[in-house]
Amino acid sequence: MCKDAIVFNNEPKGVTLEAWIPYYICTCGKSKGGVFCDGNHEGTGCLPKKTIVEKTKQYHICLCKSSNNFPFCDGTHSFYTDEDVGKGVKL
Repeated sequence: MCKDAIVFNNEPKGVTLEAWIPYYICTCGKSKGGVFCDGNHEGTGCLPKKTIVEKTKQYHICLCKSSNNFPFCDGTHSFYTDEDVGKGVKL
């Protein structure tokens, strides 16, 4: 987790990832759409998370930026309310 990250959303997003393709997942919570890095981390201490999966399928991507299994959802988002969206993550 990045200490400068913000909560993009308090629920995950289902995204189909193709096997053996490198993806760069947003860790800062500032990227448009919240899933893939678009460079909006500039000026923060956050860097995208390079992710490669072994099987093409839908994955639940963490949008609260707090999962212990990041970039995949582990249910941590349930600790965040709607009011927490857009605010700093609770490390």
